[in-house]
Formats: sequence, structure tokens, C-alpha cells
Amino acid sequence: MKDLILLGKGFALLSFIMGTSLLSLYLYFDKSSTISSIGFYFVIAAFLINSLLFIINVVGILTSPKHQLELIKTCGIMLLNVPVAILYLYIVISIEVPSNF
Repeated sequence: MKDLILLGKGFALLSFIMGTSLLSLYLYFDKSSTISSIGFYFVIAAFLINSLLFIINVVGILTSPKHQLELIKTCGIMLLNVPVAILYLYIVISIEVPSNF
């Protein structure tokens, strides 16, 4: 169970670092289509992997009372990436689709 906790936290941190790096590269290289393509596939892969780990953690919460608190904390850490991803999406959309107002 400890491995699952470390894996969930590790992937949450890795997803945050890679997402932030891709956004930074996208902004630095002036809307590079290559970086935006890589970012698109990264978001899909990160979503799938993190969703799977999140579901496994929730199952662990329900089946392992001994590690329940630590698993809940891990799920919370994993969920912190959601508002960050929404903010990054907003930034990219704001750049790609400028307002006409």
C-alpha cells in the first residue's frame, strides 16, 4: 500500500512539473505547434494515468482502513492538479483565441 501512495504522489508531482514545463516552452517558443501537439498528447496520457491511479487509491481507501488517511491525502494531492490544468488551458485558449471585445 505504501508503494501505491508513493506512486500516486509521484505521478501527481511529475504531471505538474511536466505540464508546467510544456506550458513554459509553449509560451517561450511563441506558440510552437510541435509543443502544443506534445502538450495535447501529454494531457491525454496524464489524465488517463492519473485517473487510473486515483480510482485505485479510492478502492484502497475503501478496503484498507489502516492506510485510509494517507490514501485520502494522496487523492487530495492528485486533485490539486485539476485547477492548475484548468488555469493552463485558460492561458492557452486566451492566447490562441484572442478576445474581440
